[in-house]
Amino acid sequence: MKSKRVREEWNAIPNRGILPDETSSRMWTNIRKVTVDKYKNVYNWAAVACAVFVLSISSYQAFIQFNTQKQEVTATKTFAKDIRLLFLPDGTRVWLNENSELEYPSKFSPDKRTVTLKGEAFFEVKRDPSRPFIISSGTIKTTVLGTSFNIKAYGDKEPEVNVRTGKVKVETDENSVFLERGFKAVYAEKTSMVNKQRTNVFEPDWKKVLIYVDGLTLEEVLTKLKSDHTFSVNYLDEDLKNLKIQGTLDTRQGLFEMLQTIAFALEIKIQSTGNGTYLISK
Repeated sequence: MKSKRVREEWNAIPNRGILPDETSSRMWTNIRKVTVDKYKNVYNWAAVACAVFVLSISSYQAFIQFNTQKQEVTATKTFAKDIRLLFLPDGTRVWLNENSELEYPSKFSPDKRTVTLKGEAFFEVKRDPSRPFIISSGTIKTTVLGTSFNIKAYGDKEPEVNVRTGKVKVETDENSVFLERGFKAVYAEKTSMVNKQRTNVFEPDWKKVLIYVDGLTLEEVLTKLKSDHTFSVNYLDEDLKNLKIQGTLDTRQGLFEMLQTIAFALEIKIQSTGNGTYLISK
């Protein structure tokens, strides 16, 4: 339509007989290039740009949606003589043994809590009946709602699950067993099945390396230490017994070093007075 109108306006100009037909035709061609064709090209480019923009919008939305759905995963790996205590997003505590790796999301989904273990770990799972806690460890999968248990699943050994409290379901592609205190599940490579066995080991010795003392009083912590060490304490102020501690103690430090760690954390003094006796003061 624009091309026709511009042509009609050009023809209406009284140029006939003044300009040669060849010149007139050449002038019309030039006028067309800077008017009709120019706008047509602009329109075409605009159409392409709009298509690219729409495509970019769609790609961006897909990218945002993908990244929104994708959970951020945290991986903690330990090495020789390296034992750690981890706190998961739901409040679950995990003692991770040396040469092990645990992967877990920064936020658990609304219907389940899933982690992946390579190596050995002791779990104290926060109870949540609406969201089962699932540990994938090699050829076995362990499912709980809230309990404490140990999983050993190093690559060169047959996986094993040992329960301290509560009930645990352990399964493979071939079968599943339910465990409670006093039982363990051992994976048999030949049959690809887990076998339920009795046990009197409820907690591995390596876990005792780290003592969780968060929220305990000074008196309660010292009582814990007395189960493995022989010593006595005297308080200059009886109120010091009720001081609350936060954190974890590493038993590999030795008794004196642990007492100094406690003193530093509580901003008090714990001094040796000889014969395995310590004086506690402000």
